[in-house]
Amino acid sequence: MASNTTSSVGSPPTRETSALVVRRTDTVSPETRVRHFDELSDELQQAVAEYDGGKTVVPMTPRLANEVTTDTTVVFTDYYRVTVV
Repeated sequence: MASNTTSSVGSPPTRETSALVVRRTDTVSPETRVRHFDELSDELQQAVAEYDGGKTVVPMTPRLANEVTTDTTVVFTDYYRVTVV
């Protein structure tokens, strides 16, 4: 389907062009959605399990777009913040 919109440098990403970033976090704000690892899809479990201590970037897929809000925290071996960028 064609679109009449154009994107420019510096435009905020859309779900179609976004990625997920996984980072370990020590703090969780009260408004943040917290999910347990076993509640995640296999695709998101894999992204969190492959976290290597740095910043893990995962390309956005339709399934991930439906599963992750803008700021989600996952409880696994630690707390991991999953953000849409």
